[in-house]
Amino acid sequence: MLCASRLEAAAQRLKPEIHVTAAAAPGGPTEAAGLGGGWLAGITMVLRSPYLAGIALWVALLSLAGTFLYFQQANIVAAASDDPAVRTRIFATIDLAIGILTLIVQFIVTGRLITRFGAGPAAALLPLVFGLAFLALWLTPMLWVVIAFQAAQRAANFAISNPARECLFTVLDRAEKYKAKNVIDIVVFRGGDAASGWLFAALRGAGLELGAISLATVPVTAAWLALALALGRAHERRTRDSASGTATPTSQTA
Repeated sequence: MLCASRLEAAAQRLKPEIHVTAAAAPGGPTEAAGLGGGWLAGITMVLRSPYLAGIALWVALLSLAGTFLYFQQANIVAAASDDPAVRTRIFATIDLAIGILTLIVQFIVTGRLITRFGAGPAAALLPLVFGLAFLALWLTPMLWVVIAFQAAQRAANFAISNPARECLFTVLDRAEKYKAKNVIDIVVFRGGDAASGWLFAALRGAGLELGAISLATVPVTAAWLALALALGRAHERRTRDSASGTATPTSQTA
């Protein structure tokens, strides 16, 4: 509530500047203007824009890696104990570690890290953690390994990579922020969860062991890391273009 109140006050102070900018732009939308378009507009934007498609792929790979690690965790915890109370303690320990790590990192590290290195390297931290996690699980599929890396990846996601991913949307225009972002955050993210679950089940059904699946996921995380860095460079380019008044339409930006 405090944050919402402060944001509202800041928006009120910025209104004159916003109106001047909108008036200076030919055909620029006013504050009250509707976005228009149909329900497929957001999907079309994602398909036509390499930049938006890159963000969508980043989110899809997050869903895949997170789902695979979740199933790895479920199998290792199930093998460790049949006692529901023990399993509850394990999951509670993971959640407690995540909460503490996330708060510490967000208060101390997140802002400085994104400011110094940019959104791309910050977003690349998560695939790096996942890559190390799957490599470690291939080498040592032990309970303490899955607990440590599950806590590390979720803390890195909540505290650093998720804020960095949100920064990638700041260079988009109004329609893209309210339409394409919805598609990415809901359709791609939740659809990716379901598709990744089916893929994991199919791999297990084909006879692949957990270690083999972990090892096969490592190159995927490497490609995911490269994608994050490329998105960061595109974000910086668009930020510079916007500051100089020569912004390139997202549909033409890789």
